Amino acid sequence: MNGIIEAGVIPERLPSLSHIPKELGREERHCERCGARTEHILYRVPKKMVFFYVKNHAGNVHATCVTCAGSTVLTGEERERALSGPRVS
Repeated sequence: MNGIIEAGVIPERLPSLSHIPKELGREERHCERCGARTEHILYRVPKKMVFFYVKNHAGNVHATCVTCAGSTVLTGEERERALSGPRVS
């Protein structure tokens, strides 16, 4: 191609790291969807605003069941405990 870019071809780009969920840890907890106590992945999800992502907002900490993939937004004391530090159960 000798330096000429074809029309309609977009070069591959890496996604911005600001909008990738960050794993906070894993723990066993009751899953309402499965009805059993299973391992859950705790992670922080950034919220997209007009042109940027906000990392700290009320609904940013989720727990997702590794068995059924059901996700729950953590609030209150559960949210604070998840943000307090990494854990593996």
